[in-house]
Amino acid sequence: MLICCMEGCEFNNSISNDEHVRCWLCDEYAHAKCAGITDSVVEMIEGRTGLKWTCETCRVVKSQMGRFMKQTRTEITELFREVRAVYEKLAKLESHITSLDPQKPIYPVDSDSSSNPLHTFEDTNDDKEVEDAESSIVQHNSTNMQKAKIWHHNAAPVVLPLHTNPVILKAVPPMKAVFVSRLVTSTTEDALKHYIVAKLSYPNPDDIIVRKIYNKQRRKIASFKVMAPDPIYYTILNPGFWPKHIIVHEFVNKSLLQTNVEFIKYC
Repeated sequence: MLICCMEGCEFNNSISNDEHVRCWLCDEYAHAKCAGITDSVVEMIEGRTGLKWTCETCRVVKSQMGRFMKQTRTEITELFREVRAVYEKLAKLESHITSLDPQKPIYPVDSDSSSNPLHTFEDTNDDKEVEDAESSIVQHNSTNMQKAKIWHHNAAPVVLPLHTNPVILKAVPPMKAVFVSRLVTSTTEDALKHYIVAKLSYPNPDDIIVRKIYNKQRRKIASFKVMAPDPIYYTILNPGFWPKHIIVHEFVNKSLLQTNVEFIKYC
């Protein structure tokens, strides 16, 4: 059974075999008499002539939708107008760029070449003169930066920076560590470094780094780690370089040694 959606329905909102219409938006039904339409109009709606009926609730929504669509259509028209204006400006700009003379120099050239740090060559149709101009030596400016303005056939001048040769790089010599032990506890880092520098007559004492090794347990001997460049490393590693009873060998990191031992056990 269908229900009439109209307020104040004369038939207690019940639709049986009476003439009725359906809202094309919300699919609600109403008596033709309650909706205030005649039988001929009902026949036109049912005959699919394009005529449609809308209930009172959907009429408000339809009105709001119509205003929204009208406002949206107006805003889209304004947007198209702005896009068209931008397109016209871009077309004028493109036309102006196309009309520029490609032979005209981009950078102004001073007629006095002696005061101009950029050396300029005249345009010529002779290929040999162009090659000579491109390979010629350019003048130096006050900052020792070389620049050249090269003109070629039908081309605007281009400023090319020419950097000077880089300074020869120097590497820091590798450092190797030597373990020196069984020295008296009063031996200092400076005293041990002075012994090495004096015995070798080494000209660069700063290349030698001496660090005293401190143990958690108090011992009656002192141990040191000596960092030395590769050229004097093997001399310091030689036991004959040191006084009698001094222990010297290659410095080994205990943590690294322990890791290697564990790895060997695992294998």
